[in-house]
Amino acid sequence: HEEVTKVKNVAFVELGPYQMETWYFSPLPKELIPEKGLIEVLYVCEFTFQMFARKSELRRFQSRMPAERRHPPGNEIYRNGNLSMFEVDGFEERIYCQNLCYIAKLFLDHKTLYF
Repeated sequence: HEEVTKVKNVAFVELGPYQMETWYFSPLPKELIPEKGLIEVLYVCEFTFQMFARKSELRRFQSRMPAERRHPPGNEIYRNGNLSMFEVDGFEERIYCQNLCYIAKLFLDHKTLYF
């Protein structure tokens, strides 16, 4: 197990207009991992943190999203210009928070995931 986690399984994450090089392994759901074990680019919906292996899947997902869902779940607790902060209840938005942890693990060496 430890040998597997020493190898990055995602090269880049694309979140909205930003593409970032990842630093570490993350135990992503098996449905996202190709047979070769490396995802070149992981596409992430900036509103739901839903993850996709192909950009076309992300575009289709977002095209079907209602306009009122084009923000993170939860309550907006701060706004300054075009910057907003949201408070998200992990009990109510379980999948959103799990996906956030998967993405965070790509940039943090020591992060324990409990689901």
